[in-house]
Amino acid sequence: MNVSLRNLKLVNVIVKEGSVTKAADKLFLSQPALSHQLKKLEEELGLKVFNRLNKKLILTEVGQVLFANSEKMLASMNQLNSELDAIKMGKKKNIRLTTECYTCYHWLPNVVREFRQEHPKINIKIDIEATKEPLEYLIEGKIDLAIVSTKSSHPSIHFEPLVTDEMVVILSKDNELSTQKTINLTDLINQDLILYDIPEEKNYVLTSILHNNVGFVRTIQKAQLTEAIIELVSANLGISVMAKWSVVPFLNHKNLEIIPFDLNVGKRDWYIASLNKISNIENSFVDAVKKHFNESLLKE
Repeated sequence: MNVSLRNLKLVNVIVKEGSVTKAADKLFLSQPALSHQLKKLEEELGLKVFNRLNKKLILTEVGQVLFANSEKMLASMNQLNSELDAIKMGKKKNIRLTTECYTCYHWLPNVVREFRQEHPKINIKIDIEATKEPLEYLIEGKIDLAIVSTKSSHPSIHFEPLVTDEMVVILSKDNELSTQKTINLTDLINQDLILYDIPEEKNYVLTSILHNNVGFVRTIQKAQLTEAIIELVSANLGISVMAKWSVVPFLNHKNLEIIPFDLNVGKRDWYIASLNKISNIENSFVDAVKKHFNESLLKE
């Protein structure tokens, strides 16, 4: 048997209106047309949906099953349509988000919290697992937005410019390089570099600054947390390269210096990636991220 949603709605309206005539008006059908549809349904089922008693329609056992399920199905469809309408009107209630950079999660909760104050009905869901493959998760429909620094040529992905940040060298004030105004990659030859413990192909410092040439430094160590890297660098046990905004909050409390690279090395563009041009509510979230960077994270 193949009971369609149209058939369920037919039964539902007849029961709630109490007669075929009223149901026909509700469904914008003629009475003969509605009666024909009901007869066809009963023929396809091989079972009676209604018993006729003194011009009244009384649900059979089959009819009761159909009506009970129609209530559930129609309610679900109404909810689905409401959600689709909300998305179409830019009132999406859930935004699933990830970022390709682990350090972004230090500032992202603050942005989400500020955004929720102005949009309390919008739920930002941060998917940390998607950090490993943000664009793949986006293509598979598992997230709505990805904050990335690497653009793809995939024709289905739209990239919206977000911000430009700067990767800087952080080192102890006791380090021999601490008095320099800028750093050249050749200056790092005798330095021990401490980086985040993430896959090498995902490490921006290795791929885009050192260009996978580990010979620029003496050794490479890895640590999982920003705080751990800061402590090691502060103790002059190595140097690191991080986004300027992620280091600035530690400068007043640690034995640290930050020095920019020369020749414009370390400039990094960030984008919001989505499968379609972002909606109004998603655009509001992007504006909140830009505001947070402009007012807080990029200030020294």
